[in-house]
Amino acid sequence: MTDLSTLGVASLGVWTRADALTLLTPGEIDALVRAGVWQTPWRAVYADGGCDLSAEQRAVAACLASGGAGQPFPYGPPDPVTGKRRRRLRAVAAGRTAARVYDLPLIDDHDPATGTVEHLLDDVAVFRHLPALTKDGRTLYRRQERLTAEEVVRRPGGLWVTSPVRTLVDCASLLTHEALVCALDNALHRECDLLPKLVQAAADRQGAVGAPALRHGLALADGRAESAAETLARLILLPVLPGLRPQVRLFDHAARLVARFDLGDEEIRLAVESDGQAGHAGERMVAKDQRRDLRTKSFGWSTERATWYDLRRRQDEFRARVVAKDTELRADRDQTA
Repeated sequence: MTDLSTLGVASLGVWTRADALTLLTPGEIDALVRAGVWQTPWRAVYADGGCDLSAEQRAVAACLASGGAGQPFPYGPPDPVTGKRRRRLRAVAAGRTAARVYDLPLIDDHDPATGTVEHLLDDVAVFRHLPALTKDGRTLYRRQERLTAEEVVRRPGGLWVTSPVRTLVDCASLLTHEALVCALDNALHRECDLLPKLVQAAADRQGAVGAPALRHGLALADGRAESAAETLARLILLPVLPGLRPQVRLFDHAARLVARFDLGDEEIRLAVESDGQAGHAGERMVAKDQRRDLRTKSFGWSTERATWYDLRRRQDEFRARVVAKDTELRADRDQTA
């Protein structure tokens, strides 16, 4: 029996048809696919069947489907001094695909609240233009780009991917405004020194596609946000309630932390808590939230909660509810002043 354990060893468990043909006949390969032993993320690209590919494996598959096997490739004449030829990359994971590798939140990937299905889209930067690929409702966009050495990173597993800064720059022309700010907030929360690099990148790309969207996103980004839900709540409320600040802490008389609010206005003691896509489901979580709200209420704080559906589909109603509570609390304060 042919030993197939070497396939994909150097490429995170994903391999090409050319790799497979070194061990098997075309008929044997097709039989393995028909039997479900192998899956085909893209034409002539394979992985073990019966499992979901990780974000990095998915990126590898996209690169392999775009001529990225065995890269970097030598090109051009030899250097007259060293005798070595220059090398280049044919395919680099980019855009949404790279963002998933970095675990940035892409709120439009698969959102049941809005019905968005961008999880079916992948992006690769290629040296020469290649047409998009489609398979089983998925699309792989292969865009011709000239990337500098600073804009490309090689992961420990061998994947070539755009740098975090270049990834966010590219996402500015691919994502909706809300999705872009969510990704920027997450990136800035994890790497505090990223902001000046992004600002410089936006300045360097004056007139480029996506540059205005990037500058707008950076103007609203805040690295204090700890989730996409917090970012969405801030974007909805900021225009009407600028006094709300991210990550407001409440301490008791002994300086012990009682609560940390997603958004809070310490002047009127109004807090806003937002749930992610998974929500705070289940009796235990609901009871925990209720106990927390009762405890913070004993310190004079009122809490308004938002579900993911509120943040994505009922934004006007959510905004009106919080504004009404803000008005009520200010009126109460003025009466007791």
